Amino acid sequence: MRRKSIICGILLFALSQLFAEVRIIQPVLKTPGHFAIIIDTESFQRTEKAVLAYRDAIESDGLSTYIYINNWTNPAEIKKAITKLKQSDPALEGVVFIGDIPIPMIRDAQHLTSAFKMDQEKFPYIRSSVPSDCFYDDFDLKFNFLEQDTSNTLLFYYSLAYDSPQFIEKDIYSGRIIPPVDDDSKYELIRRYLLRVSKQKSEKNEMDNILTYSGHGYTSESLSAWEGELLSLREQFPQLFELNGVIKNLNHAMSSEMKGIVISELQKPELDMAIFHAHGAYDTQYLLGYPPANNINQNIESIKLYLRSKLRQAKRRKKSVQEAQGYFIKKYEVPENWFEGAFVDSIIIADSIFSANLDIYSSDIEKMSPQAEFIMFDECFNGAFIKSNYIAGTYVFGNGNTVACVANSVNVKQDIWADEFLGLLNYGVRVGQWQKMRNYLESHIIGDPTFHFKNESRYDLNHNLVLKGKNLRKWRKLLRSSDVPLRTIAVAMLYKNLGSGFEDDLVNIYKNDLSFNVRLEALKCLADLRSETFNVILLESVNDPYELVRRLTVNWMGIIGKDEYLPILAEKIIDDPSKRVSFAAKSAIIEISADKAKVEVCKYLEKMPESPLKDQLKETLKKSFERSSNWLNDELLPTINNDTLKVKKRIRSIRTFRNYNFQDAINPLINIARNNEESAEIRVAALEALGWFTFTHNRSIIISACEEISTQKDNPISVAQEAFKTKERLLVGANNPITP
Repeated sequence: MRRKSIICGILLFALSQLFAEVRIIQPVLKTPGHFAIIIDTESFQRTEKAVLAYRDAIESDGLSTYIYINNWTNPAEIKKAITKLKQSDPALEGVVFIGDIPIPMIRDAQHLTSAFKMDQEKFPYIRSSVPSDCFYDDFDLKFNFLEQDTSNTLLFYYSLAYDSPQFIEKDIYSGRIIPPVDDDSKYELIRRYLLRVSKQKSEKNEMDNILTYSGHGYTSESLSAWEGELLSLREQFPQLFELNGVIKNLNHAMSSEMKGIVISELQKPELDMAIFHAHGAYDTQYLLGYPPANNINQNIESIKLYLRSKLRQAKRRKKSVQEAQGYFIKKYEVPENWFEGAFVDSIIIADSIFSANLDIYSSDIEKMSPQAEFIMFDECFNGAFIKSNYIAGTYVFGNGNTVACVANSVNVKQDIWADEFLGLLNYGVRVGQWQKMRNYLESHIIGDPTFHFKNESRYDLNHNLVLKGKNLRKWRKLLRSSDVPLRTIAVAMLYKNLGSGFEDDLVNIYKNDLSFNVRLEALKCLADLRSETFNVILLESVNDPYELVRRLTVNWMGIIGKDEYLPILAEKIIDDPSKRVSFAAKSAIIEISADKAKVEVCKYLEKMPESPLKDQLKETLKKSFERSSNWLNDELLPTINNDTLKVKKRIRSIRTFRNYNFQDAINPLINIARNNEESAEIRVAALEALGWFTFTHNRSIIISACEEISTQKDNPISVAQEAFKTKERLLVGANNPITP
């Protein structure tokens, strides 16, 4: 007893020290759900009335709200405060960070992102780290502190610990209210935003008007992919397809004046939500590519415009302009005079005006009055809140009615299921609750995470998700609902509770449910299990009428790597109506074996009637597979095994296997990882690359090798720790099976 008392005393002392400078304002109203505002002292002092008005609006909407005020010095103390609050108050569902709140910059966790794979050694910390509030949201993740940024002291660099869980499972949701400026005007922007949102929260706005946009170059510009998403949205938002509902689905190919059209649509007062699928930068939404040419002269002018832009890009990056010009002359066999005018002021201005009319920039948004209360950016870098003029912040703090955005702090993969659970917003689910189920390191809410649309149903899903998550009876009841979003979330929650015990139900749901969304959710859960049942059901899902299911299926087939998938993938390359599925199938089949792919494709083509197309396809695909085989066998594998080459060159080739899970690379990588004569740096790179093979049918071989390496006492600690980390990654599976 005495020992327990001493320990308790030490803990209480530590907590008293932790909260010594923290000012805590307790909730005013008692409600079933709880929330917290985390704000720095100066921001609170300058915006106190607005913060209190915002607090009152949240509480009136059903969330008792704490306010934590402090001169926060690092992310760790904030995480401790949030964790302690959650322990004492299980009803706490989320937090919002207002003002100058320390920003975790995460390293060594690229497998927790959808696409980010920047070289951490080659590029500076600020570029090769992921700004992420998952540091705060997932209490189980463990990090090692590295350093504080000297230029921007809000940035703190952390490495994901080798013995941390290797997947994200959030305990709470969070949002950032952080203006897109770096001067004192930020306080006025915060004050104005909070006062506006406090008024908007009292309005009961139903979801009856949506804008969607698909940009240039997105999903290989596959119209089948675009069509599939629209059918999926129809299931999730049926009211939009009734007489008084509105959904406008815009595609970049509809008009060369799309920038003006989108800006006009965004400012219509009746608009509730906007969804953007496009490429992006921190200050740009890329809407259009260069317009198609109608004659030879227009084609030539387009090429000249492109070449001039490449020379300017080389100069900006402090590269040799002459070398860049020589490269493009050789690559495209173009005359030297096509580069003329690249640095002539009048031509630079004309080119800039032309380019400015293709895309939306932060400067455009500042002149707009965006009306969509919620915007989803399925785009790269639009949520890079460490930058001034970042797109999501410009919308949220602009002159319109935008309350919240979901956006990415770094780049994002195109083949994610961006609309998963989106239909829950019909049921009054808070944006934060929806975002909590999206487990990517780069994905963030900018603005008020408690925002929600009017709930037209009899279900309080916010309450169920926070406090009734383990009530199987409730979720089984919703599984019988006629509403697609309710069945979809029921599948996810039952799987979360039952795991492999729900496998038979998942198979039955996939085979019998009429909904695209419900079937895909069941398939995603089966993918998470990675069982033989999943491997077999892919033989059916590869022909699913929903394009995204087929696209994901061929991706899974490639990374599982079984030879039995080869003839199926060969068929998909040639006959699938979706350009994106065909593209994905081609990438998948070479991961199994480029040499065998060539044989299977030729077999399939032999069954086709004779035609010029058949001969052209045969020759094109044969050459493509030969290039892939040569790349793997004559370039990549020899490079990674050549100990006379520079370490950096070998590591660059090793890291290729993070994106391309070639089955033939597994044993060579294991051999390098086991080789005590190799440098620790090379062995760590090989082990890290093996960590991306989470779906391979050969993963038991990798796990056994990692177990052996991690327990050998004569191995360097960096090698042993990376082996342990890779083993854990393969045991638990991908952070998100949609993007392994």
